[in-house]
Amino acid sequence: MSNFKQRTLILMCALSVGALLISNLAAIKLWNLNGIAVDGGILVFPLTYILSDLIVEFYGKKHAQQIVFAGFLINLLAILVFWAVIALPAYPGWNLQEAYSQVLGFTPRIVLGSLAAYIVSNLFNNTLFIYLKEKQGIFAKSFIARALGSSAFARILDSAIFETIAFLGVLSFSEFLRQAVFAYVMGMLLEILLSPLEAFCARCLRPKMSEYQNNNQFSFEIVKRMDNQLGRAGIIHTPHGDIKTPAFMCVGTRGKVNFVDMKELQSLHAQAMLSNGYHLRNLSHEIALEGGLASWSGWKGPTLTDSGGFQVMSLGSGSGKVVSMKVGNELKNTEPEKRLAHVSEQGVAFTDPVTGEDDFIGPEESMQIQCRIGADIHMAYDELTSLADSYEYNVESLARTERWAKRSLKEHKKHCYDLGYYQALYGVLQGGRWEDLRRSTAKKLAKMDFDGFGLGGAFLKENLGDILRWCCEELPEMKPRHLLGLSHPDDILIGIENGADTFDCVAPTREARHGKIYTRYGNINLANAKFKDSPEKLDPGCDCPVCKAGWTRGQLRALLKSGEPEKKHLYFDLASQHNLRFIIRLTEEARAALIQGTFQEYKEQFLKDYYGNKK
Repeated sequence: MSNFKQRTLILMCALSVGALLISNLAAIKLWNLNGIAVDGGILVFPLTYILSDLIVEFYGKKHAQQIVFAGFLINLLAILVFWAVIALPAYPGWNLQEAYSQVLGFTPRIVLGSLAAYIVSNLFNNTLFIYLKEKQGIFAKSFIARALGSSAFARILDSAIFETIAFLGVLSFSEFLRQAVFAYVMGMLLEILLSPLEAFCARCLRPKMSEYQNNNQFSFEIVKRMDNQLGRAGIIHTPHGDIKTPAFMCVGTRGKVNFVDMKELQSLHAQAMLSNGYHLRNLSHEIALEGGLASWSGWKGPTLTDSGGFQVMSLGSGSGKVVSMKVGNELKNTEPEKRLAHVSEQGVAFTDPVTGEDDFIGPEESMQIQCRIGADIHMAYDELTSLADSYEYNVESLARTERWAKRSLKEHKKHCYDLGYYQALYGVLQGGRWEDLRRSTAKKLAKMDFDGFGLGGAFLKENLGDILRWCCEELPEMKPRHLLGLSHPDDILIGIENGADTFDCVAPTREARHGKIYTRYGNINLANAKFKDSPEKLDPGCDCPVCKAGWTRGQLRALLKSGEPEKKHLYFDLASQHNLRFIIRLTEEARAALIQGTFQEYKEQFLKDYYGNKK
């Protein structure tokens, strides 16, 4: 949070609490308006709604709610202090005791009514304001529309609660009803009259307050659809920028891509970074204090966090992400007694493989961790089954994952504005290799209020396209889809034509560190002796910074084989940059071909070049 934004928040907090305190003191005076008793506080109280709207607009629901509670406690403290002072014996000769008691000796019913009406109506106002902001139409576009819209309903609560507690039974019913209706109408009229001032304040503050893009919201638009296919080119709009899809998200598991700094990542035309909630869970409080993952990591673009389901599954079954049945090996899970993770209805209990300590993550814990980390996109907590799990176990697991999805949504809604910007939540689809399970879970998650969807699971290479098609045919078209954990070129191209929008995987950097370099005509292994003195560039047609700088295969092999840590690290950096740019460029070219209507031709030629001429 910028210094200006911090100072403005302090000022707004002071004004909001002060306006509430002044309105309660002014309410002691009743003035006559055509026979209706009107308390003086009605002239000041609308300011609390106006300030609350500005706070929730620029700082989010969490800060607004905290200020509401602060105002409640300060006013309660003031009343208790007044009562205590009145009870103290007056100094001889001081003859204002009776007047002091009459002015500041608030009656219990009025005190209770005022405090109850304030806290309930303001909490409701903030919640409704956010709800209207997330909807389409005039309320999403206009600050004043949602401010007046939320106040219109919140003031009904305010008048009803205060008048009922303070005056029901004291006034005749007709007087009570007339006073309640008048208080509501008068309050709304004053707020409407002040709305130009409120709009002016919002307009002046927005350029300095809006640290986030796209009106601090998340949305998806489709730019071009493929003919007779599920593929599409689009744009995901997030508070930290746009992602032009199809797109590859670079993996910075712990908030940083290994051996590649943020400036280098930008030079690769990376659009987004994915980090892992499981690996960052113990740093989540520190990240929140820094303002979220973008501020903490130094990556200023869009971010996504995975819930850690795959990592937990790895502790449980030890199975991989994508395999081919052609290998001929029987797939087996880790023996139960050797597993480090155990699934229950509550979540997953596991033993941390690094510390050896017992830990637990359920849907609520995962959402709290991810909201503290504060990526633009989060993943709902799910159980990732392995290819060795039976159909019957997948049915059981899916039912549990669907219940976890509902719990994830509920918990996420409590915290999605905690850091002052909207954090989207994707539901994650599982179902193994079975069409009925994939389609049924897609239909169920499609009915839930997710911002997008993660296409998860351990896949068979042979039916990846079918699985993605089953899922995407059942999902709403206007929500983005992320294919979790795949980056082989054929997987990405199959994913694109079957409806996936974004991708991620650690393979480009991990394989680079082991000597594997991606080229248009197949991968090469620099550990091979034939590259020892090769003057050839890594990939003659590549536009990455490494190839542009003229690094040769022989030079990189020398760094790879070096025993000096500095040279080894330089190799890791250069090779990782090259491989990442290769995959990023693949998605860029695929997007351009899709928009031009030549995707199938591009796919056919690329796969022919890449897999038909292995070196």
